[in-house]
Amino acid sequence: MTSFEPEDVTSQGTWEVLKELIDGRWLAILQHSCSFPPEIFEDVVLKLIHNPNINSSVLFRADILYDSNSHFQSNGEASGSDVSLLGNILPDHLITPDGFTGFTLERTIVRKMIPRNPQLDRPVAQTCQIFQSNCISGLHYTLVIYIPHVSSTSEIPWYHPIVRSLAYLHSWRSTQPQTEVPLLPDSSPSPSGTISVHYRLFPNQALPLSDRLQRTAHNLLSTLHKHGQGALDGYTKRVHHDQLIPQHRVQDTYTQLKEAHAKRLCDHWAEQTDSSKHVYEDLSIAAFLIELWKDMYKPVGLARFIDEQGEARPVFPGFVDIGCGNGVLVDILLREGYKGWGFDARKRKSWAIFESSTQHQLKQMMLVPQTLLDMSPELSQKAEEVSPKRFLRLLPKAISASKSPDTTVAWHNGIFPKGTFIISNHADELTPWTPLLAYLSSSPFLMIPCCSHNLSGLRFRAPSKFNGYTADTLAPTYFAGSVTKAKSIAITIAPTSEENAQPRQGSLKDLNPASRSKQPSAYAALCDWVSHLSMAVGYEVEKEMLRLPSTRNTGLVGRKMNANAEGASVSKRMEKVRATAVKEGADGGAWLERAKILMAGKGEKH
Repeated sequence: MTSFEPEDVTSQGTWEVLKELIDGRWLAILQHSCSFPPEIFEDVVLKLIHNPNINSSVLFRADILYDSNSHFQSNGEASGSDVSLLGNILPDHLITPDGFTGFTLERTIVRKMIPRNPQLDRPVAQTCQIFQSNCISGLHYTLVIYIPHVSSTSEIPWYHPIVRSLAYLHSWRSTQPQTEVPLLPDSSPSPSGTISVHYRLFPNQALPLSDRLQRTAHNLLSTLHKHGQGALDGYTKRVHHDQLIPQHRVQDTYTQLKEAHAKRLCDHWAEQTDSSKHVYEDLSIAAFLIELWKDMYKPVGLARFIDEQGEARPVFPGFVDIGCGNGVLVDILLREGYKGWGFDARKRKSWAIFESSTQHQLKQMMLVPQTLLDMSPELSQKAEEVSPKRFLRLLPKAISASKSPDTTVAWHNGIFPKGTFIISNHADELTPWTPLLAYLSSSPFLMIPCCSHNLSGLRFRAPSKFNGYTADTLAPTYFAGSVTKAKSIAITIAPTSEENAQPRQGSLKDLNPASRSKQPSAYAALCDWVSHLSMAVGYEVEKEMLRLPSTRNTGLVGRKMNANAEGASVSKRMEKVRATAVKEGADGGAWLERAKILMAGKGEKH
C-alpha cells in the first residue's frame, strides 16, 4: 500500500473559493488528490459524522440531536438540557443559515460526541453543515464544515482539535474547462478530484500551527481518503454492529458498569492473564446482557410491567453461566441485581477476590450432558440412577481426591429450571451443546463461540454451509495432532459436478484457488455450525457482533423458538437432541476423557 503524502498548503492562506464565508481566518492546511466523485465523498462524510470513533479511539459514538433531513434526533436520547440547548444551537452555531456565494446549504446536523471515559473527557456538541456548489470553471465543490459549540479554546475537550471550526473541501472535475482557470490552487485535469482540510482559527491563535494540529489534519484527511477510495473500489462493510440493541443503550450501560466495577476488579486481579482484557470484555458482555434482558423481562424489582405494546413481560428467570471461567461476569450481574450462578470445571484464583455472596454462586463442577449419559454404553442408566461411586470412577481422579465419600458428586447433567437464561461465553467444549441444553430446558441463551470443539469435546474444524454441514470424521484426530505443526486443517469438501472435482477429504492446500477463496475461516465455520445446530432444534438465531476487545466477538442469541419447537413435550425434546447428538457423532467416553484434561488444568485458558 502506498503511503499517504498530502501536500502542505498552509502558505496559501484562505482559498478564493472560501473567502465568501464569514470570518476570514480560514486556513488551508493539507490537500491530496482523489478519484472518488462527490456522491462517495458525501456518503463518507455522513459516515464519519455518525461515527466519530473512526477518527478518535477515545470516542464511543455521536448522538444525533438534530438533522434537517429528519427534523430532530435520529439516534440516542436527548436529555432535558440537550432539548433546551437546541433552541440556541441553530442561530448561534451556524456558519450561515442558507449558503453563500456559489454554495447552497444542503443539510445541517447537530451531533453530541460521547467519549469512552466521561471522567476524563466531557461530551461536546458540534454542528455539521454540508454545502454544494454550482459548477465553477468546470469544478464541482462539496464543502463540509464542523463547528464545535464552544466559545473559547479552554472549552474544547482533548479529543477535538483546538480550532474554532474545521472543514473538508472536495473538488471534482466533471468536464474539462475551456479557457477559465480553476479557483482551486494547483488543480490539474488528472486525477479528477482533490480533497483538502481547512481550519478556522480562534482570534488568539497564531501561526505556525502546533505539531499536534498538523498531525490531526493529516490523520483526518488520511481517514477521509482511505474510506473514499475504499468505497470507490467496491469495499462494503462486512461487520454490522448494534443489530439487536441500539448502540447508545449498550455503551451508556457499559460506561456505568465500568465506573462501578472496573477499578475494584482490576486492582484485585488474581489470575496470570491480562486483567484489563478480561475485565473490560466481561463488562461489555454484561452491558449487552442487561440491555437485552430489559427488552425480554420486566425490570428487576418491579412486581408488574407493561411494555409499549401493552404486553406484560415475564419475571427474570435467573441465569447460569456455563464454563464461567474467572467468574467476573457472574459477579457483575449479581451485583447489578440479577440472580444466577456459574460453574466451571476448574476453580479459579479470582473467585477468592469476590464477596462471599458471589463465591457461593460459583461452583466447581463438570457438566456431562444428560444426552451423553443416556446414549453412552458405560452410562446406560439414567443420571439419577447412577451411583456416586460408579460415576466417580468414570470422572477424573481430581474430583475423587477433592470429595469425601459422603459429598455429592460435583457434576451437572445440563438440565436447568425452565426458562433459565444460559450464558455461554467462550465455553469451548460446551459451546455446541449450548443450544441443545437450552432446548431441553426451554431456555433462551447467549452464545459467544471461541475455540472449535465437536459434541464429544474434541478439537476439530467445524463444518459449514460450504460442505453442507457434513462433519469430517478425520478432523478431530487430525486437528489434535497437527494444529500446532501445520497451518492446514482436515476438511470435508462438498460434492461437485465440475470437471476439476476436489478430493472429498484432505487439506486446504489441496484446493484450487477458486475453491479456497470460498472457504470460511475456522471461526466463521464454527459460528455457522452452532447456528445450524440452534436452528435444527427450532431456535430463531439472532446475530450480534459485540463490541469486545477480542476477535472472537460474535454473539448468537436464541430467545425465540418456532411454534413446533415451543410446543414440544419433554420427551420429544430429549428425542430430538439425542438424534442430533447421534448424527454429529457425539461420544460420551471421549467427553469424559476430555474432562480429565480440564480438571487437571490443561485446557484452554481465556
